[in-house]
Amino acid sequence: MQLDPFTQATNGMPSCPTVVPRLYSPDEMRTEAHVRSERGTRCALEGTCEPGGAYIRDGEINEQVRAEIAADKRYADTSVWVTTSRKWVTLKGCVRTKAHQREIIALVRHQAYVERVFDELTVGNRPAR
Repeated sequence: MQLDPFTQATNGMPSCPTVVPRLYSPDEMRTEAHVRSERGTRCALEGTCEPGGAYIRDGEINEQVRAEIAADKRYADTSVWVTTSRKWVTLKGCVRTKAHQREIIALVRHQAYVERVFDELTVGNRPAR
């Protein structure tokens, strides 16, 4: 089962390997439910949670990030996937240049409610360095 929002923002590099969402087995889901409830309890005790919990905006954030990347014509020749969990956005896929990589990360960091960005993009089809 898939728990977190996941979508493809761009599809301009046909040679980029397809990214698949994280899927959980029933046992993994039970473990993850425990971890997520602990995170929710922690943010509630710290007073940093919004009403509805730590994950309430993930779908909204994921769609906003996807739309912003997709709307920027500079990234039409990239293949980027987006997933969001607890306001933390992970970017995967392929970009043509290190400049694209830096620009997309900066774009995502400046989106409303995004707390952290994890960069798992590759330049070309090789892991970025």
